[in-house]
Amino acid sequence: MSDASDFSQFTNIAFVQGNAEISSSVLFSPGGAADAHLAEVFAAGGRRGSGHDWQAAVRAAFAERGALLERFAFDSEAGMFCAYGKDLEALHEVAATVESFLADPAALREALEAAAERDPR
Repeated sequence: MSDASDFSQFTNIAFVQGNAEISSSVLFSPGGAADAHLAEVFAAGGRRGSGHDWQAAVRAAFAERGALLERFAFDSEAGMFCAYGKDLEALHEVAATVESFLADPAALREALEAAAERDPR
């Protein structure tokens, strides 16, 4: 079971904890130093690296795990990736996935390709 302290391991993710009745959020601000090295990965797929693009990559990464996608929701904007919900374990997996994409451009590229297959622009 995850708790708020588990999110401290993520250097690029902001975790905003709500109380038991209000959901918590995982936030990432694209377009900064953390993802500058991924600009070519996004551009190769015709994307800009917006919050919506990060959302597409995370959604694609979890596509085979449909039950996980039902445990949180997205509320991304152009300048912000956001996943929220009451299930901290699911949000922890989201944060870990974003961090893994930041560390592994090939994994991000694969997720973006899968996203494009599911939802061609």
